[in-house]
Amino acid sequence: MEFAELLARRRMVRNYLPDPVPDEVIDRIMERARRAPSAGFSQGQSFVVVTDQERRAAIAALAHEDHYVTAGFDPWLSRAPVHIVVCTSEAVYRARYAEPDKTGAGEAHEWPVPYWFVDAGAALMLLLLAVADEGLAAGFAGSHSLEGIKELLGIPDDVSPIGLVTVGHPAPDRKSGSLARGWKPIEDVVHREQW
Repeated sequence: MEFAELLARRRMVRNYLPDPVPDEVIDRIMERARRAPSAGFSQGQSFVVVTDQERRAAIAALAHEDHYVTAGFDPWLSRAPVHIVVCTSEAVYRARYAEPDKTGAGEAHEWPVPYWFVDAGAALMLLLLAVADEGLAAGFAGSHSLEGIKELLGIPDDVSPIGLVTVGHPAPDRKSGSLARGWKPIEDVVHREQW
């Protein structure tokens, strides 16, 4: 698939068919997502793939799926046959930058930007594009009871989940009202030479 077509295809989907996603497809998606760039090649991103129906239902409850349903959306979290929790670890970056080829042992590295989150965003984008490249659909749910999801999935203390990606075969869904805003004009977001 051409890159422009892939970009046009990718959108957030909030309803799925019950069809399972084969393990080999999930493996290809994850192989692509893990190849995101990372500061110092720290590779501090990780993923928790959940396909068990009861665990997905528990995640949906923690993520307040009932609020989506009350707002007129389908129960998209519990219907999605695959959940992928995208995680990052600040500790991995701090350890990497204490190595001799970076800041060095005993030296604190100054982080003007928390690149562990920047890199998690890059991994998230690769994940979304890999899903679309497989002819599947994905949605993103963020900031909903991440601590509860962390506890449910046994995610270590030094690892932070940043959100949940749902994956599956798309079903007709109610599109977000935010889409009515349309894309901002390019001259509002791209500045050449200076602002």
